[in-house]
Amino acid sequence: MSPVPPHHPVRSDGIEARQRLMGAGLKLFSEHGFEKTSVRALAREAQVNLAAVSYYFGDKTGLYRALFIEPFECQQTPANAFADPALPLDTAMRRFFVDFLQPLNLGDEIRMLMKLHFREMAEPTGAWECALESDIRPQHEAMMRLLVRTLGLRRSDVDVQRLAIAIAGLAVHVFAFHDGVKTLAPQLLATPRAIDTMADRLAGYAVSMIEGERRRRVAAQQDR
Repeated sequence: MSPVPPHHPVRSDGIEARQRLMGAGLKLFSEHGFEKTSVRALAREAQVNLAAVSYYFGDKTGLYRALFIEPFECQQTPANAFADPALPLDTAMRRFFVDFLQPLNLGDEIRMLMKLHFREMAEPTGAWECALESDIRPQHEAMMRLLVRTLGLRRSDVDVQRLAIAIAGLAVHVFAFHDGVKTLAPQLLATPRAIDTMADRLAGYAVSMIEGERRRRVAAQQDR
C-alpha cells in the first residue's frame, strides 16, 4: 500500500457523509478485504458520490487506515491501566480482560472492526504494523512489566514472553473464534453479563497460569 495521502478538512455539513463512509468501509473491508473492495462499492454502500472518498480520506487506503488508527469511542481507560502496580494480581487480570472484551458489548460495528483486524493479519496491507506499534506493543510491554513484578524477577526472559503471549491469547481467541463460540456455546457471549462473566473466568485462568509459572521456576531452582 502507498503512503496515506493527507486528509482533506472535513466540512461541517459532511460529518454524516464521512461517518457513512467509515461504516461502509468497515462493512465491506471486513467482508471482502482491502483488494476486493472498490471505491465505487464504498461510495455506493455509503450513498455518497465517488469524489467523497478522495475528499475525506485521500483515497481508499486512507479510508482503510482510518479504521485502524481512529480510537474506539468505547475506550474508557488506557489500554495498559491493568498494569498499575497498586492493583492486586486478580484485580489487574480482571481489568485486562474486562477492557479487552468490552467491545463485544457494543454490537455488530465493533465485531466487524475486530473481524477487519484479523483479516488484516491474514491479508496484510501494512495497516497492521501501525496498529501493532501504536496499540498492541504498549499493552504487551505493560503485561511483561506486570509479570516480571509479580514473579519477583529482575528482568524479563523468554518464559515471561511466552506467558504474556499465552495470557493475551485467551482473550484474542474469543475475538478470533467469535463466530465459533456463537455456534458451539452461544450463551457464553449472549449478554453483557455473560461477557463480564467470561472476563472473570479468563482472569482466574490467567492467575492460575501465572502461579503455575511461579511454581515451575521454584522447582527449577531447587533442581539445580
